[in-house]
Parts: sequence; structure tokens; C-alpha cells
Amino acid sequence: MNYTYINDLKYKDKLEELYLSAFPKEERFPFDILEDCSKEDNSDLYAIIDDDKFIGMCYIVNCEGAYYLMYLAVEEELRNKKYGSKILEDLKEKYKTLFLSIDEPTDEISIRRKNFYLKNGFYDTNKYYEDTGVWYEVLCTNSQYEITENNMMKRYTNMTSNIELARVISNTFNVNTINFKEKEYIEGER
Repeated sequence: MNYTYINDLKYKDKLEELYLSAFPKEERFPFDILEDCSKEDNSDLYAIIDDDKFIGMCYIVNCEGAYYLMYLAVEEELRNKKYGSKILEDLKEKYKTLFLSIDEPTDEISIRRKNFYLKNGFYDTNKYYEDTGVWYEVLCTNSQYEITENNMMKRYTNMTSNIELARVISNTFNVNTINFKEKEYIEGER
């Protein structure tokens, strides 16, 4: 497995199809926002290719000293075949410090997702927050990197320097406020 990561709109249809099928509506931007932001220098929307075969996608934002892995998905028929692990290995090598948000693990699928990331070199940061009604947990590849409200805000504010795109982003998700909660507090709110 020797993957190629291509930031090229030649794969736009496959990228969009996978993106829309892999992520719940409440957790995604309009696809054209990702597409437009990736034309700038601070974020990358990659089609992941293995021997000319489209296998997945990822979207990464530069957060100055670390990179936020906003979206990662593998084609459905290729899941559970080590593609995701190899992609994460490649991304960790290229970006060194990655962090991401996952749905708080409350059911079998979300628990499997968290275990997948932990098995592939991510650490539990014990940081939880709510955004648009969804509770998230933050994981990171560098146990020494401190996840702060400021670097969490950068995952959105660094996506673009375009004022119109920034407005759409801030109207879609909570850009300016991150309120970390302790796990016990979250469990008490349910």
C-alpha cells in the first residue's frame, strides 16, 4: 500500500459523494466550503488514491503547530481492511501533531471509532465540548500537546481568510466559543 494524497478537483464527485455518505448532516459543512477553503494555503482536502483507485478522503486544517483532522473517511466497501490505519500512519508522519474530534463514545459504533483512533496512535485528552447539539471528545497524536480553547477555535478560523466563507463557517458551527467540560459533568447533563 503506497497511497497518493491529491488535492485536485479531478476527484470532486467521488470526494463529495463519500463526504455526504460518511458524515451526518449536523457534523458537516456544505461541501463547496471545504472545496473553496482547500484552494487556500491553510487547509487541504485530499482524495486518497491507491494504484489509481479512489479509497478515501480527508480534510485537514493548519492550526499553527498542530493540524486538525476535521474529516477522514474510507470508501464503505474498503472499511475494516486496514486502509484507515495506513492513512493515519501517513498523516501522522507528514503532520506530526494531529488532533481531532469524535462523537462522544456512547454506542457501539462511536466506541469502535474511538478505539480505532486510540489503536492508531491517538491519545485521550480528556477534553469534551458541545457544538450544534453534538457532544465531542478530542483526541491527539501528541500526548504533550495541550488542547486549548484557542487552538480548538483555530480549527474553524484558520480554514479561510475569505470573509464570506468565514461568515458561512461561523453560521454553521460554533466558531468563537469552546467550553470544555469534564466527563462527569457531561454524564450528569444527560
